[in-house]
Amino acid sequence: MTLIIDNDIVERVLTMGACIDALDTAFREYATGGAVNCPRSHTYTDLGEGRHYLFKSMDGAIASLGVHAIRLSSDLTREYEHDGVRRREKIPAAPGGRYVGLVLLFDIATLVPLAVLQDGFLQRMRVGATSALAARHLARPDSHVVGMIGTGWQAGAELLGLHERGDVRDYRVHSPDPERYRAFCTDFSQRLGQQVRPVASAREAVDGSDIVALATNAQDPVIDGTWLAAGQHVGSVQGHELDWATLERADLVGVRSREEATFHHAPGHAPVEAAERKQPDERITSKMVELGDIVTGKAGRTWPEQITLFTGGGTGASSGLGIQFTAVASAVYEAVRAAGGGHEVPTDYTEVYKP
Repeated sequence: MTLIIDNDIVERVLTMGACIDALDTAFREYATGGAVNCPRSHTYTDLGEGRHYLFKSMDGAIASLGVHAIRLSSDLTREYEHDGVRRREKIPAAPGGRYVGLVLLFDIATLVPLAVLQDGFLQRMRVGATSALAARHLARPDSHVVGMIGTGWQAGAELLGLHERGDVRDYRVHSPDPERYRAFCTDFSQRLGQQVRPVASAREAVDGSDIVALATNAQDPVIDGTWLAAGQHVGSVQGHELDWATLERADLVGVRSREEATFHHAPGHAPVEAAERKQPDERITSKMVELGDIVTGKAGRTWPEQITLFTGGGTGASSGLGIQFTAVASAVYEAVRAAGGGHEVPTDYTEVYKP
């Protein structure tokens, strides 16, 4: 049987701790040759007025888990300017105001599809858990203060991931909309069981923080790298929100993979996301270290005063990897199967042909 697993089921079985553990496995296997990853692909169709249809795919296998997965997403994006800052948003244009994303999980031994998963909740947890895994290894052990810039859906997952540390004493949050960041702080104060404080500026979120977390849809930098202090760790979900000074000041730049995603579009019709990707020179690329090498102890923070950075796409390195979805989807599948959940479909229905 193939299991159809919707977002509600994923949310019931996937904890942040389990997601971090699954990603730890993925990156350890990737660093030691036990995982194979195909670079992420973006294909854009220009629809005018800053809108693009975007089809993304990424896939990979983890031999020890016996599975291969591919993640597919069908998106409508819009790039626009708000209060002088360029931003990018995904529009829920599918019927019912929904987004469209799926993960297909295959059994390497039998070739059959084990599960088809909706990716909404899984994707959010994957990003937050990856940032948390990087911070676990790169932030100083005595890091107790988190400064967050961003109050969107993904910013919440970043806080949930960092909260798994168990030793954060002070959360500070800022975004351009005071009403929104105050509501976000009220919500997450209740979720985390401790105060999450709104602050009036990005500089106030950064100053005195041990971990600086950026999770925005900004297409322009949201912090100034000159604000950073010795010993801080910066986590960023996408490269456009970073300025060059942050990349230059970082002593170590953690990335998922050195291999950049691919971007496809008609000539002259590239969105900002693709056209204005940072192209760092050797001064920065020489500091890039893959997360697999960080979690296996081959690289990492070597003294307390270092500034460390973990960043995603748009910086000359990869954003999300297929093996991340493979590991997390496998964990979800095993949990759902153990609990007897999901919607079963006969595997025969998914076979293409029989000789």
